[in-house]
Amino acid sequence: MFTNSFIRICFSFAFICVRFASISVMKSIYFQLVGGAAGDMLLYSLIGLGYPVSHLKKELRKLNVDFDIALKEIENNHHKNKCLDFKGELNLSYLKILKLISKSKLERGIREKAIRAYQELFEIERKIHGAKTADFKFHHLGKLDAILEICGFYIGLQYLGINEIYVSNFPLSMPSRATFEILKGKKINPKNFGYESITPTAAILLKDANQLECSFDLGKYSTAYGAAAETDYLVAYLSPQSIDHSPQIEQDKIIKIETNIDDMNPQAFENVFEKLYANGAREAYIEQVIMKKTRPAFVLNVLCMHKDFEKIRDVIFSHTTTFGIRYSEYSRDKLKYNFVSKKTKFGKIRFRISAEPFQKDAPEYEDCLIAARKFNVPLIEIYKNL
Repeated sequence: MFTNSFIRICFSFAFICVRFASISVMKSIYFQLVGGAAGDMLLYSLIGLGYPVSHLKKELRKLNVDFDIALKEIENNHHKNKCLDFKGELNLSYLKILKLISKSKLERGIREKAIRAYQELFEIERKIHGAKTADFKFHHLGKLDAILEICGFYIGLQYLGINEIYVSNFPLSMPSRATFEILKGKKINPKNFGYESITPTAAILLKDANQLECSFDLGKYSTAYGAAAETDYLVAYLSPQSIDHSPQIEQDKIIKIETNIDDMNPQAFENVFEKLYANGAREAYIEQVIMKKTRPAFVLNVLCMHKDFEKIRDVIFSHTTTFGIRYSEYSRDKLKYNFVSKKTKFGKIRFRISAEPFQKDAPEYEDCLIAARKFNVPLIEIYKNL
């Protein structure tokens, strides 16, 4: 009895460990489409990231078709690169492709993804050609290499443990009508490469990927080439974690305090501002307004955090003539930023630099003011020469 209980505990512990590992490990891949993409290029980029060709062959044998895959050399502008070479004779209609995949011994998830890709391709091709039949032959997508590329791509992603796919803008040169339809709503860069830069196979494999231009720590990467031209290549970056593609924004809450003042000497505001900032005010400013009986007045506005509210309130009551304040809580979005010191002709000056995709920089006023006094030049000259 003790032994059985011990075994059950061990199995439960092992299951929890495996489950935790599967949840916690998130791998991402980013495809930078420099000169375009084709199905074989995408698949070869996964091989460059560590997906064994032997495993690819073994899994694709589950389709129960005769084929072979080898690596061959191609030459672009006197540069020799390798690519995938598929050997086999096959050209199936849409329904026969679905039957081939559904009856194969590929894992269920792989079968479902491949079938879904062909279903989408079928609907697009039928729309383009105005076909009303339930079956027809694709121009290229029914051939063996296309079937192997689509199935192999999903198998490779699974083998490498990739959970998230990201892709850059699509460089479009001489695209087919199918590619246009597949990429509707995606960001593109029109090009004039002189060759078909994005094939329908690549388009269907990447159309659901998160599309962004992003920055991340450089890890493992691979490059895959096409045979069209020197520019015909893509780079695949493998990240051991989820790529943070959200805007670099911080969110918090802030209190805004307002009070109308019409019976105080404006000269006193200098002292009020000093006290406010000394007690934690994030920002303070004054607006001129006209109040009842056309009396000129001021609206004192102060922004502060929750923890500083009482101190700020007491400063306003102690150092101004007001008998009351009003305040509200606001949600606030702020760009994340770092301070970076840059060497300039006026010495080192700190710049506030935000991250992508809202990348911008701004010199710190206090540093510029110190430099202006040190070099005895107008402050505007400092800004002009940064």
